[in-house]
Amino acid sequence: MNLKKQLHYRETIWMLAKTDLKMRYQGSWLGAIWVFLKPFCLFLILNFVFSNLFFKHNPTYTIRLLVGLILWFFFAESTTVGMNSLLSKMDILKKIYIPKWIIIISATVHSALAFCFNLVILFLFLIAYHIFPNVLHLFLFLVYILLIYGISLTYSFFAAPLIVRFRDLNQIWEVLLQVLFYASPIIYPITAVPPNVQTLLYINPMTLLIEHSKVVLIDNGIARFDHLLIFIAIFIPCFLGSLWYLKSASKNLIENM
Repeated sequence: MNLKKQLHYRETIWMLAKTDLKMRYQGSWLGAIWVFLKPFCLFLILNFVFSNLFFKHNPTYTIRLLVGLILWFFFAESTTVGMNSLLSKMDILKKIYIPKWIIIISATVHSALAFCFNLVILFLFLIAYHIFPNVLHLFLFLVYILLIYGISLTYSFFAAPLIVRFRDLNQIWEVLLQVLFYASPIIYPITAVPPNVQTLLYINPMTLLIEHSKVVLIDNGIARFDHLLIFIAIFIPCFLGSLWYLKSASKNLIENM
């Protein structure tokens, strides 16, 4: 891909992303502030309930809960908007040719921007709790973030063409997100469940990424590195397979809209 085409794709992604942002918050009094309010309000409720009832002897429970929620909202938001991106751009796709992966990535830019804003809040909490990760731990945290975005795109590349034909996929994914939320170590530590249940929970990819993120950020440690390598080894073919499927499914996509 030459430089001119790369610049064209970047401009297209940013233009579509800006349009999505304007449309999303049009007529909203609080506008983009909802990006922060939604996860923070849930955080306040969960922290009040669980830190007082079940984890009052855990001094780092509040910050662990915040890490889990911020990463989860990033995953949930990016998969949802990515999945619906082609359907929402139906009128544009019928008129002009745009590579489908550009549509999906541009839709997730909003989620990435919201996540960056929430990261600022997270690091303010880390400072308040006198937690200062070193450069290596921050680098590993960045790797986990990129993997979360990667699996979000992988799902979106598979689901975006499917939802054009099967509109019920949206409702199914909402239910699955609720299941995955409680199957992730967000409101509870992974050590709170029996070892055999932990094995089942690790089938959920967010379990490893959230748990490892807590270790590097809060515990200043490094979780099982072999687990991360195995995760990446599984992720890469899945991501490439999703790109292949998106390209294959895009051939008759316009006719099915």
